[in-house]
Amino acid sequence: MTQRTIIAVLVAMTAISNAFAQSDDFGYELAAEGETKLAKGLKLAVEGTMRTQDDAKKIDRFTLGAAISKRLYQSADKKFSTKASTGVEWLWTYRLSETVMKYFDDNDDLVNYGFFEAGDIKGWNTTDNYWRNRLRANAAISANYTPNKRWSFTLKETVQHAHYYTATPTRTKYRVDEYNSELLDDGTINPLYSPYTYDDNTYTGDDNTDSDGNVIGRTLNQDTDRKQRKDRTTLRSKVTVSYDIKGFPIDIFASADYGCGLNYTANKWKFTAGYDYKINKTNKISLYYRYNTNDDDDEQNGHLVGLNYKFEF
Repeated sequence: MTQRTIIAVLVAMTAISNAFAQSDDFGYELAAEGETKLAKGLKLAVEGTMRTQDDAKKIDRFTLGAAISKRLYQSADKKFSTKASTGVEWLWTYRLSETVMKYFDDNDDLVNYGFFEAGDIKGWNTTDNYWRNRLRANAAISANYTPNKRWSFTLKETVQHAHYYTATPTRTKYRVDEYNSELLDDGTINPLYSPYTYDDNTYTGDDNTDSDGNVIGRTLNQDTDRKQRKDRTTLRSKVTVSYDIKGFPIDIFASADYGCGLNYTANKWKFTAGYDYKINKTNKISLYYRYNTNDDDDEQNGHLVGLNYKFEF
């Protein structure tokens, strides 16, 4: 397998992803993983990753992790084995700007005055981009069946617990400008939305004035959208099938990974396909394509192309 072939496959995977990325997000993932044998059946692995989002324009996360695995059982013919593992990861995750819409209800003054109806858009709150730290631990057990030299089947069950640390990004509140919105002939308002508070009885910001003391604007109504600490526990089930192509240093693989929340609502699928290229006995490169089905705090819904370098030491 030449470098030209590897590059061609990566370009093809990128082209496919970009074709689908019109409605879903698209990103890249780069990873490096090292593994060493501590004792018979006992291994230590360390890994670092970087991932992008927002159609590969923004860095989504950096991750550093370590894990220990122990073989529990292996049949005499070595076709069936089980393994247990546990690990921990530290994540620096980047969240894109978030907007929460606000709507009028029956108790709003502008509804009572007849300018709007309940359910009309009142405004919105926009939270700026921000970084957030997360600590994630997991414990897993897996079973592998290799009926011959070519095929391999693996089932892995993982319990994953994530602790999200507090973050305090800036939030700006946009509301209907009661003073500058256009009053229409039918008595309703053509709303102008501005990031200010206009109720003089509750306004706490500072007026901006010119050199003569004339009010020319008001300070943005900004506060902090405090993201409280939280803990989330997820159960993940993953099935992987791989095939070693005869005469080539390549294993092709495909997997389906389903995750559900144990203490929160979550329902996510990850579908992955790619190949491992064996450089030599201790070095390997993986190219893969992945599709995620749902948006959540962990990752965007959409397409991802990944490159992973794995070595043994």
